[in-house]
Amino acid sequence: MARALNLLSVVVPCHNEMEVLPLTHERLKGVLDGLIRDRKISDYRIVYVNNGSTDKTQQVLDGLFATDKRTRVIALRRNFGYQGSISAGLYYAEGDAVVTIDSDLQDPPEKIGEMIGHYQNDYDLVLGVRQDRSSDSMFKRFFSEGYYKFLGRMGVEVIYNHGDFRLMARSLVDEFNALVERNRFIRAMILKLDTHYAVVAYERSPRRAGRTKFDLRSLISLSIDGIVSFSYAPLRLVSILGLIIFSGSLLLAGWVLYIKYTTGPVPGWASTALPIFVFGGFQIFVLGLIGEYIGRLYIEVKQRPLFSLRKDYKH
Repeated sequence: MARALNLLSVVVPCHNEMEVLPLTHERLKGVLDGLIRDRKISDYRIVYVNNGSTDKTQQVLDGLFATDKRTRVIALRRNFGYQGSISAGLYYAEGDAVVTIDSDLQDPPEKIGEMIGHYQNDYDLVLGVRQDRSSDSMFKRFFSEGYYKFLGRMGVEVIYNHGDFRLMARSLVDEFNALVERNRFIRAMILKLDTHYAVVAYERSPRRAGRTKFDLRSLISLSIDGIVSFSYAPLRLVSILGLIIFSGSLLLAGWVLYIKYTTGPVPGWASTALPIFVFGGFQIFVLGLIGEYIGRLYIEVKQRPLFSLRKDYKH
């Protein structure tokens, strides 16, 4: 017998999305109302998380809240990053299951029905996975494909082309909310909690309105978090690299001695420039890498909140 889904919450992180939010709300309502008619769910809530927007996003959300009793708005005091906004939404979301989806309509809400089908077949985790990246720019496509491959080689468990479009059962949401770590890469954190999951494939659509909030800086920051927060492989790689450079230095020293005692004077740069460049560059690289790990320990030790609530608009 399929398990029932009485209340479904859909968490929608928002940061400066005033142009697309009316379209998003209308489309989500159409899909969710259809799920009620098809008796896949009994009721739903759309939980918008205003992640420190500086445009008129809050005014738009105020209007949606005033006209739709199934809408809830979580207003954060500032921008806590994309991972922080999803964490806030999952913390406040109610119901038997929670779906997280971007506000830009690039992830199709129509796939929520298929996710619920897997939930009814006893999957607590259902991942939305893109079929391809044809809608991305050439740079983003190249960066993303290389990044997923690099994560795998570093020992970080992720699902290729899965972003943050997923369904989580209440029990899994509660386990996630109990996690205390501050440096978050949710798409990898989820797989640490549950490896029994279903996949829903979809084609990602172009953004309907507004502009993307993931610039080069955001992508690089997310990439570093994903690697440093879930893998010690870079430290091991540095150890191996250090051994290689040390061995190479011994060979270089042997070459210099060979030149000195067989063919005459050693080139002037050999005894000064090479050691400086090799060891200086390697030390800077190692210190920078260790600094990334120490920086994250520093953040974890302070135990600052993942988010700070300004107001919870709830019917």
